[in-house]
Amino acid sequence: MKNLLPQVKRRRVFIEGFYNVEVDRSLIERFFNELAETLSMVPITKPMIFSPDSRKHPIHKGLAGYMGWVESGVSLYTWREFKFFTVDIYTCKDFDLDRALKVIDKFLIPSSIVTEEFRYEG
Repeated sequence: MKNLLPQVKRRRVFIEGFYNVEVDRSLIERFFNELAETLSMVPITKPMIFSPDSRKHPIHKGLAGYMGWVESGVSLYTWREFKFFTVDIYTCKDFDLDRALKVIDKFLIPSSIVTEEFRYEG
């Protein structure tokens, strides 16, 4: 994608996989807090945790959440039926992806995982 504002550092990484734990609100809150601390991000919101379950969608069942950081934020979506997750880390500063993956490994214990970084041109 063309970088329309190169003077503002932006980094976005998508991480998906299959988790092997019981995902609940407490786990998500602890995950977001430890990820922020590990990546030296400054939280500006407490973890916001929500579920599409009440809308009775046939596939979208699980927990999700977001935590805002001064440096942008992170979201997590889970699909309980498939034991699948997506993490989206978007920041305006660099971070160590390997350290982020270690936090994901600790909390979600994925059986498989893939990552992709969004790339700006120029």
